[in-house]
Amino acid sequence: MNYTHEALTAFASQVLTGFGCDLEEASIVSRHLVLANLNGHDSHGIGMLPMYGAQVRDGNLICNQTPVLHEPVGAISVVDAQCGFGHRMALLALDHAMHTIGEHKVAVLGLRNSGHVSRVGTYSEYCAARGYVSLHMVNVVGHPPIVAPFGARAPGFSTNPISMAMPVNGEAKPLLDIATSTVAFGKIRVASNKGEKVPLGYLVDHEGVPTADPDPMANNREGALSAFGEYKGSGLGMFVELLAGALAGKDTVATKEHIPEGVYNNMFSVIIDPEGFDSSDEVAKRTLEFYDYIKAKPAAKGVDEVLMPGEPEKISRAAREKNGVPVDDETVRQIFETADAFGINEAQLRTSLVEA
Repeated sequence: MNYTHEALTAFASQVLTGFGCDLEEASIVSRHLVLANLNGHDSHGIGMLPMYGAQVRDGNLICNQTPVLHEPVGAISVVDAQCGFGHRMALLALDHAMHTIGEHKVAVLGLRNSGHVSRVGTYSEYCAARGYVSLHMVNVVGHPPIVAPFGARAPGFSTNPISMAMPVNGEAKPLLDIATSTVAFGKIRVASNKGEKVPLGYLVDHEGVPTADPDPMANNREGALSAFGEYKGSGLGMFVELLAGALAGKDTVATKEHIPEGVYNNMFSVIIDPEGFDSSDEVAKRTLEFYDYIKAKPAAKGVDEVLMPGEPEKISRAAREKNGVPVDDETVRQIFETADAFGINEAQLRTSLVEA
């Protein structure tokens, strides 16, 4: 079923207020999730609400939390999110870190102990809107790892995403937003919910053999996701774990101390003022020059056009703003089931869910 993005935002906000989020936090989180859906990243969209609800119910995700903003050391800032909703915590942390840019032309952030930050590209866009280049890396703790290191049959780290962007007239252009696994776990969940197979190369089974069946992984965590590019993506995933977890945070997937069950993120970010190198206009000019240079390359046989990082998301957003956002019935059912556990009125909630 396709729904308007306005309806999905109102629907998600109502669920989040039912969890206990105030209106500001519910607005930030719901807009973040629906923007992920609009951009084609359904794995990080409103389908995350059941997981958030379970963590709130267990006391491992705290609504309306106040982060600890440590005093910067030079250009380095550390923020402890104290298990708050990552979508809001990350924005507060970035705002805090950016205070050092005036003096140092750079800010380095370690966000620790955060609830799920969801689509990491959002933070590259946030920085680009302020005229800054940025790089963000995120690791995941609180549940067993789900990505197999190259050559292994058992998982050794999580999807460990990386995002980076150049600012051009307040826009992230280009914008790279990737998992270091071949695919995000949420896409396996979505495929399972839809009863679909996945392409070979996304998953390995319990023996490390490629499989197209998403159900064992989605339902029972049997097998593992594959790292992209074999040893190359595997190596990048390991360094994301180290930079976000060992350096910026206080835990990696190998940390022995008890971490509550759930999804917790550490994020390592570097935010750069291009004025430290040259005028922002000149940097943007060179960026666009290269952007257009690549776009002008002849497309390969069977390909309509050469797309830059971030363009598939723009195409998806335009189409979904016009035609509505597809959300499968199983995902909707799971959200209603979660809402019911919080005593949220189903009839009232359904009035928000307007079809496109």
